[in-house]
Amino acid sequence: MRLPRPTLPDMKRRAPVAALLMLYLYLGFHAFSGSQGIVRWAENSAKAEQLEARLAALQAKRDALQADVDLLASTSLDLDTLDIEARRTLFVAKPGEITIWLDP
Repeated sequence: MRLPRPTLPDMKRRAPVAALLMLYLYLGFHAFSGSQGIVRWAENSAKAEQLEARLAALQAKRDALQADVDLLASTSLDLDTLDIEARRTLFVAKPGEITIWLDP
């Protein structure tokens, strides 16, 4: 059995529906995988979590370095810390001390 061929008035009646269907498909595709779609949003969320973890680690490292700087500041000079840093930097030992070198 052969289907009847659509006539021009039938095609004019179906054209807006077909155009809306294509528009909805286009918008749906880009809402899912476009540059600001759901997939990109999930990727950006994962990247943001990684960057926040890295930021926290760098802030902790900065705080540790700032604590070392504060100990060597001229306003609150800790002589023990100064002695340790000078001996470590200059590779000097006190008389009678035994120095053991460890590979880092």
